[in-house]
Amino acid sequence: MASLPAPRPSRGLLARVVDPFGVAGGVLDRVDPFRHRGRRVWRGAGRVQIGVPAVVRESGEELARAVEKALAAHPQVAWAAVNAALGAVVVGLADEGEGPVGLPDDETVDDLIDLVEILEEREGGDAVDVATAPLMNAAQQAFTILAADIAGLGVAALGSILRRTPLPTELASAATFVDHQPRLREAVERALGQERADVLLALSNAAAQALGQGHAGLLVDAAYRAMQVAEARARQQTWTDAEPRLLSSAECAAAPADDALAEPRPVPLPLGPIERHGDVVGAAALAGFAGASAVTATLRKGAGVALSTLPKAGRLGREGFATTFGRVLARRGAVVVEPSALRRMDRLDTVVLDAEALTTGVLMLGDLLALPGADGTADALDELVPRVHELFDPEDAAAPRRLSADGEHWLLTGLDDIPGGDDPRAVEAGEALRADGATHVLGLRRNDRLTAVVGVLPEPASAAEALAASARRAGLTLVLGDSEGTGPGVADRAVPGGEALRSSVRALQAAGSGVLVVSRDRQALAAADLGIGVSRADGVAPWGAHVLVGDDLGTAALLIEGVKVARGVSSRSVNLARAGTVLGTIMATAGTAPRGPGLAGLAVNGAAAVSLGNGAWSATELGRRVVVPGVSRTPWHVMPTSTVLARLDVTGSGLTSAEAHRRQRDDPAAAETETSLGRAFLDELNNPLTPVLAGGAVLSAAIGAVVDAAIVVGVTAFSALIGGVQRVATDRAVAGLLERSSIRARVVRDGTSRGVGADEVVVGDIIDLGPDDVVPADCRVLDSDGLEIDESSLTGESLPVPKSPLPVIARTVADRRSMLYEGSTVATGRGRAVVVATGSSTEVGRSTAAARAAAPVAGVDERLAGLTSVTTPLAIASAGAVVLAGAVRGLPFQQNLHSGVGLAVASVPEGLPFVVSAAQLASARRLSAEGALVRNPKTIEAVGRTDVLCFDKTGTLTEGRLALSAISDGVKLRPTDRLRKRQRRVLAAALRATPRPAPGERLAHLTDRAVVYGGQQFDVDPAHKRPGWWPVASLDFDPSRGYHATLGEVDDPQEDGGPFRLISVKGAPEVVIARATSWAGTPLDDEARQRLLEHTELLAGQGMRVLAVAERVLTAEQHAARAADRDTDGADDNTLDDADVADLEFTGFVGFTDPVRAGSQATVRDLRDAGVQVVMITGDHPSTAEAVAEELDVLGRASGATGNDNGGIVVTGTELDALDDDALDALIPRVRVIARGTPSHKVRAVQAFQRLGRTVAMTGDGANDAPAIRLADVGIALGRRGTPAARAAADLVITDDRLETILAALVEGRAMWASVREALGVLVGGNLGEIAFTVLGASTTGTSPLNARQLLLVNLLTDLVPSLALAVRAPEPGSAAALLAEGPDASLGEALNREIGLRAMATAGGASLGWLAAQTTPYGSPARSRTVALTALVGTQLGQTVVAGGGRSPLVIGAGVVSAGALFAVVQTPGISQFFGCTPLGPVAWAQAAGSATVATAASVVGPGLVRRYGPVLVPEGSPQESWIARLEEVRDEATRRYVELQDRAAAALNG
Repeated sequence: MASLPAPRPSRGLLARVVDPFGVAGGVLDRVDPFRHRGRRVWRGAGRVQIGVPAVVRESGEELARAVEKALAAHPQVAWAAVNAALGAVVVGLADEGEGPVGLPDDETVDDLIDLVEILEEREGGDAVDVATAPLMNAAQQAFTILAADIAGLGVAALGSILRRTPLPTELASAATFVDHQPRLREAVERALGQERADVLLALSNAAAQALGQGHAGLLVDAAYRAMQVAEARARQQTWTDAEPRLLSSAECAAAPADDALAEPRPVPLPLGPIERHGDVVGAAALAGFAGASAVTATLRKGAGVALSTLPKAGRLGREGFATTFGRVLARRGAVVVEPSALRRMDRLDTVVLDAEALTTGVLMLGDLLALPGADGTADALDELVPRVHELFDPEDAAAPRRLSADGEHWLLTGLDDIPGGDDPRAVEAGEALRADGATHVLGLRRNDRLTAVVGVLPEPASAAEALAASARRAGLTLVLGDSEGTGPGVADRAVPGGEALRSSVRALQAAGSGVLVVSRDRQALAAADLGIGVSRADGVAPWGAHVLVGDDLGTAALLIEGVKVARGVSSRSVNLARAGTVLGTIMATAGTAPRGPGLAGLAVNGAAAVSLGNGAWSATELGRRVVVPGVSRTPWHVMPTSTVLARLDVTGSGLTSAEAHRRQRDDPAAAETETSLGRAFLDELNNPLTPVLAGGAVLSAAIGAVVDAAIVVGVTAFSALIGGVQRVATDRAVAGLLERSSIRARVVRDGTSRGVGADEVVVGDIIDLGPDDVVPADCRVLDSDGLEIDESSLTGESLPVPKSPLPVIARTVADRRSMLYEGSTVATGRGRAVVVATGSSTEVGRSTAAARAAAPVAGVDERLAGLTSVTTPLAIASAGAVVLAGAVRGLPFQQNLHSGVGLAVASVPEGLPFVVSAAQLASARRLSAEGALVRNPKTIEAVGRTDVLCFDKTGTLTEGRLALSAISDGVKLRPTDRLRKRQRRVLAAALRATPRPAPGERLAHLTDRAVVYGGQQFDVDPAHKRPGWWPVASLDFDPSRGYHATLGEVDDPQEDGGPFRLISVKGAPEVVIARATSWAGTPLDDEARQRLLEHTELLAGQGMRVLAVAERVLTAEQHAARAADRDTDGADDNTLDDADVADLEFTGFVGFTDPVRAGSQATVRDLRDAGVQVVMITGDHPSTAEAVAEELDVLGRASGATGNDNGGIVVTGTELDALDDDALDALIPRVRVIARGTPSHKVRAVQAFQRLGRTVAMTGDGANDAPAIRLADVGIALGRRGTPAARAAADLVITDDRLETILAALVEGRAMWASVREALGVLVGGNLGEIAFTVLGASTTGTSPLNARQLLLVNLLTDLVPSLALAVRAPEPGSAAALLAEGPDASLGEALNREIGLRAMATAGGASLGWLAAQTTPYGSPARSRTVALTALVGTQLGQTVVAGGGRSPLVIGAGVVSAGALFAVVQTPGISQFFGCTPLGPVAWAQAAGSATVATAASVVGPGLVRRYGPVLVPEGSPQESWIARLEEVRDEATRRYVELQDRAAAALNG
């Protein structure tokens, strides 16, 4: 068949009409590598895809089967499968040689296409439907349009050079108008199809803009098309890389047609910001055209106003994001099947997670519950667990599996099928396992008894939990598609999954939701608005998804987080489109009639360019995010060591060097990127005030005030540069201060032990550990010799934890005694372990990555945004009033417009962000001198807002070490600083029972070190009351033994019996007391033993770790008899064994605690006095936690300062788990201590406080603190002993580890708020005073008393240096108590509003007084009056600045003098004075200005006091004046209330 030429079917009628000679098709075949003979063809190594459009529908199923059968029969074809999602048949070529299969040649492809065309003709379908087949691939299409735009730019440039008359802008913009008007574009798409409409409109626009010489529009369009080309090429490359995996076999490539995949939504997709804006621009264009034409009496200006309404910025902002994000996804290996789905992300609000897609598809063993036998005891886990793993078959979990070994018979099968499975205890255990997520429950039978019930569950994908976290961060509704009906769990709700998932998605859409789905189900993915397809365990892709991510759930999480970013991009793009409309309207009406449309187009294209860049930047930043990696949930701690080694494919001799090299992998999530100055600069510009300032600069340039615009831009950029430099410098300082020394590990490779760097350790490495070694990765213990681990940095537990290779059933990290975790330290003993996780996949690594996730943004920017959102409309309204006043007086419209725009621009407080940044920067520098490094100066304001401070106990409130704290003789407990004789005897005995370290080494056990240090500290030595004591033998501590014993030689006090022996024992109280027979010379009976054990519990309840001490005296005769016995046995008489440790005399107890840091109690008290709720969170036992809290007075019971009768309360992590969010919100204000807290409890506590509107700071030093540190509004880490995870998460690093430094940071934060209030009062109040004065002058004269440059000069002289001096001055010594009363509510609430109002009245009053005085002067000119008013206005503001600074700050006074000198120089210098519209003044004019400023400033100082003092005299009670004033106060209060509400709403809107 392949050798005979096949007849070519004739082309359809439409094809012959459109391209009668087939020229266009031939050209496209040549230029498009993905076209061959008029249809889409893709060639890969050993595969070829041939487009068959008819197979996308179920109606083409017969054709699909025929094509598969015919092509599979071809001699060069191995298999053929139709993929309806691709609209193609995928052909696998036969391997004819030993080498790899190459690209198919044209002859083979022609043969295959001939077969397809014959079958299409036989089935009655056209080979290619010209109306629906793509003209070219996406890259070729974008490149063609880009080439047209570049050619258009060349034509436009040539026309400008040759001075050719351009096409009128109204005509040149016609295609642009149609392209960006949603209604018109929809009509074109319905007529031509989306692809053809895109090409036609783009080419038409390029041609028209070229003839109209529209350089700006062509440049913006070319940039957009270049981004499209880059996106398409990235998609092509990703497909080329992924195709061998996705289409590796007929099973992987097959995707039968399913018409259900193409069903439309039940209701239209909800409109996004861009769609809502587009719906109103048509009417706005008509109204603008009519209104502007009527007002200006010029149709061309009306056309310019109509063009300015184009929403080009909205669409290009979305496109900039989508094209760049498409490239981000391509770099991560995701295949974007339908790029248009990325354009819908801003319209989504719901995430559906298919529970089946969140697993690996492999079953694994979960918990094992041992059942008690007839005697009430259960079999040991170390006997049961290995058998369960040996019997378990993940391929068929419920199938019966039998084993006979060591004379015993074992059976593992389903609980319902095993004898004894209906026993109530077994049924209860099975229900408990199912409630915990087990999908299968098995029974383990040993001989004739059911010994255990085992849970089996699907192995979760490592990054599954990252999806839910991403949905939370994105603010999306989280829905779980669960076919098991286990409930929503962490999701907001659950819906039916499995086969019903598609119907569930449709139901959500019908309810008005935009739905994103993560699944393996084709139908559910196709029904979604954005379907993210996860491959099956066998690698089959879910064809029908919009994006294929394989098994990379991290990319799926990034897509979910991208929804929030896309929303923000669309909102900002719409705002930019509106700003372009306003600017275009002003430029079109202010310019000459012929230039009106062109100026409007310039504004629209400028806004579109900014929007395009903003979208691209946002997508790039999104791609830089580190998605929190998942921790492997494989239950290594439950498995026997043999199973662990088998799963990791390693033997006891370790990995080979070659295998270790193969397993080595890069871990980008674990690497920190250095912040560049450029990025820090852009981050500083990312604040709510930048758009306002940018808009003011553009308005200035639009009216010709280019110098004014440059000044605004320069001030803003300088502010951002200063903040960026501070951030980079601080980050580098933190990196230098906290750089970890390289951690080394001893690994077994090639059968020998060797040292390697921690970053060279791989999964499967076997490591050897000894005292003081740092665990380099998460490991499973293989062998343990007295191994104890310090896990305080991970769990918060201050005492070492013994480790064992025995399997353990444990849910929490702290209880997994068979596991070692990265960053923990070996306290004592030795061990061997196998690595199960490295890098960001470890528990600590995940915390570090979570610390780099986006932190919540809140604070002064929000409040300033609200303030600006109120003052900016006020400035615009005042500008409108100036324009209206001039129009009433008959002044020219253009003059009025220039005056109004000038006022609006000058009213923008250019120094506002600079003042705030400078205040934060100054505070940060002062704190750095006190031992606190601030990563970002913006942290300072958040510190000042803090009203909840969560401390991690271990290492933060305490010193993080074990110390001897109290000693008891069994009756009386005394602290170590008040020891009596009896307690000193106990300490001496404890010292004798402590081993002596080898030379050059230190003691292995922390308790031994604490005893030795205590003896040195309190001047007690082992020979106390035992002269001549010297150790001769010892019995080392062993966990199974529970004590350490020392045999010592002591001089006989009677000096007649020779030296005698003394056995000293120190160990667990229950062990030592059981071996004691006497106490204080009397026999020790059971009642006395019980009293001692109760005394032990009393000490433990006070937060102590308790050891008992006892001794046994061997006289010379007794020692001789003992030696004789040993001689008979052949033993040395100077050895000690367990039999010798008997008949002891109990001596006492020694108690150890983690000592409280010096100054902690005073710091806690000061914080509470400042209104900060202190909460201590610890992993310790509740009694230990409460004892420490009582010592620090955290509970507030001693001082009664907690605001309730009973003080604060102590809760445990378990109690928190039992509370839902509402119950926790009700309880959390009373909580002062959380005991047995895990990282999740810390996070939940922080979230609860934040839900209540509290500002939370979290202080800690361990990896377990990192998630809560990052989530908190202020994260604080202690720098000296802090872990990398905690330091990476922190906003503030305390380098000296002193709590007093935290208090100093709080004082600085509160002082910053006070400084900002004073600076804002002068700054904003001054600007409002300028507005009031300008409006007053315009209403009386018809024009503004001051021009734009004069108003800008006022801002330069008063907004920068004086306000800056107010903001950066240091707090006055001794003012800490007063400053602690400051804060956001006290500083930027009603107090700020009053201050702004007072400054505004004083400023307006001083300027008006000087202006009126100058106008009343007989020889005064208008220029002189303006200059006097300017001078009086500046003088009034400078006077208020000096007063606000307290009149004693040299910095503020100096700034005022500098600004006053600058004003004098500007006014009196010819040329410069005229540049600003001034004239030099004489003595009388200066006196008028100075007098006006002095009177206004004095009135602002003494006026409020005089009113309070003499108000009742001037306005008697009950008088009409009082009711009138009361009514004015009501009006004022109502206006203030609405003003504050408007601020809050504006801040909330700006921050999402």
